[in-house]
This record gives sequence, structure tokens and C-alpha cells, in this order.
Amino acid sequence: MKRAIKHRTMGRDHHGMITNLVGPSGIGNDIKPFVFLDYIHGVPPQGAGFGWHPHSGIATFTYYIEGGSDLEESTGNKVSFRAGDIEYLQAGSGAWHKGMLLKDQPTLGFQLWIALPPKLETADAKSIYVTKDEILNNDQFKVLLGEYEGLKSKIDPPNDMNYLDVSLRPHEKWTYTPPKTHNLLWLVVYKGTLNGGLEVPVGELVVFEEGNQSIEFSSDEGASLLLGSAKKFEHDLVLERSSIHTSIANLKLSENKIKEIYSELFKKGTFAEEE
Repeated sequence: MKRAIKHRTMGRDHHGMITNLVGPSGIGNDIKPFVFLDYIHGVPPQGAGFGWHPHSGIATFTYYIEGGSDLEESTGNKVSFRAGDIEYLQAGSGAWHKGMLLKDQPTLGFQLWIALPPKLETADAKSIYVTKDEILNNDQFKVLLGEYEGLKSKIDPPNDMNYLDVSLRPHEKWTYTPPKTHNLLWLVVYKGTLNGGLEVPVGELVVFEEGNQSIEFSSDEGASLLLGSAKKFEHDLVLERSSIHTSIANLKLSENKIKEIYSELFKKGTFAEEE
């Protein structure tokens, strides 16, 4: 039986070269724990990126196929990561970070937000930096998060979920068979076009109806895409700007933590360069 499509979207542009494909009050509520996805594409000018800002209750997963970013976090992590690398910030009870794109370099990447379960949304923040050489892969896919066909990510996922970077050669077919517990499945194409019954152009996000059926992909010209699957997040979402929690009580705790971290960073002169 063919698995039906529930949503298709090209998203909405914001901040110039960034297209928002998933938001927590829309599609993100249907495919939680995947609650937010930005598609970053273009040539950034001087100073493009995001200054210091907080998160809590989520993990941010930043991945560039081209270009990169200079990134700093209140966890003490400070990296210049490049194409193929991963930066994972499990914000937990609260964290601050900033990311500045590399000037004048063609950039293609994605930032995903992942809802955290109660035991992690109130935990201390942590950062994990993974280089492209540490990502396990075969000829068809890289395992960015989770485990598939014997390949496992360096990062332990906060939920029962997979996140893959898939590449199809011209006229190649590939079938994704979700783990038995995964009833959510989505994809976004970032190069080429899927066809052969499933027509998906560059930049379009497709969400399938809930279920566990396998999906076959093919492309006449070749294509590259990100694919996410998961067991649906069982908790309601409490939203507040860049924070997403499972309860108002946990949100309030994190708001206090974010203020504490801000005070510490301010005393260190962290924000002086942005004034």
C-alpha cells in the first residue's frame, strides 16, 4: 500500500537567505519531536547569522552541506565548523548561543529543533561537535542522528528517532524502511528532484501520513535529501519564542535559568562586541 502525503510546503522566507519549513505551532506539532526546521541557502553578506540568543527545552541540530559557521555557546563550546560537520546543542534547562555565517561563501544547510522529553528538558545544557569524518555512512546515506542498517550516530538521540542525509545517483532507487516504533516520516530535497511517482523538487518539505510503511525513492537525474523518522512525541508543547517545553512549570524554571546565564555572560563582557 502506498503511503499518502499529509503536507507539502516550500515554507516561508525570513532573514533573507533562510526559509522556514517547519514551525512548532504548525507542521512541527504534527511531526514532533521534529518541531522546527530552517533551510539556509545562498551567499551570506558580512555579519549574516544570529547574535546571542537563548533556548531551552529543545536540542538544536545544525548541519551544513556547503559553507559553515563560527559558533559560540554558553556551555563553553566555541567552534568554526565547516561543510559536513554537525553542531548539537542540547539546551535543556537553558543555554545561549550565537552563529555567524562565513562571508561570501555559498552556503547550504539546515537547523533542526528537537523537542526534549521531561527528564532532559530540565537537565544541564551540553554541546556535541561532530566532524564529517566521524559521521558513519555508506554509499547512499549518512546517519546524522539515530541508527539505521547497522550504522549509528555519535550523538545519542534524545528521542526514538532517525535523521539521515540521503544521496541517490541518477536512475537509482532506494527504500527506507522505518524502525517498527517510528510512525512519523518526512523529507526535504536539497539537490536534484525526486520522481518516479513521488515528485519532489529542491526546497520542498513532504510529510507522510502516520504509519510504518516503507517508502521507495528514485531520481532520474540524481538527488540529495534529508529524511527524518520518529516515534511521535507524546507530550503537548508549551511555546515561548525560542523555548519549547512539555509544561508551564518547566518553562518557568528555564526562564529563570536563562536569566542567570545572561547575567553571567554579561559580567564577562560577552555581549560587548554586539553593542
